[in-house]
Amino acid sequence: MQLGWIVKGLRTGRVTTRYPAAPEPQPGLWRGRPVLDPRACRAADGCRACVAVCLPDALRLEGDNLVLDYGRCVMCGLCVPACPAGALRMEPDYELAVTRPADLRVAVRLGSGNGRESDGR
Repeated sequence: MQLGWIVKGLRTGRVTTRYPAAPEPQPGLWRGRPVLDPRACRAADGCRACVAVCLPDALRLEGDNLVLDYGRCVMCGLCVPACPAGALRMEPDYELAVTRPADLRVAVRLGSGNGRESDGR
């Protein structure tokens, strides 16, 4: 496989993709990243299904918040089918570059009833 890339690079003169100037299409089974819908989330009612299946502990409870930490997430998608309320879905977005680690955290306040998010700042 790597030999094929080398041959192609020598033949075309291009050894890298045009990204970010021209986004590259992702493979058909690309999962992207999980996105949490705070209005559908039932964690305030005691649901912990997504937290229980999250192996890298990217989804966790911190006080009155359900936190989705993209810095820990491995984008496996196990949380999506585990959520009985359908509050999680996978989006094809994969650009997660930030300047502060706190910007990779999405926190949903439990029990507030308003479904507002905070970004951990």
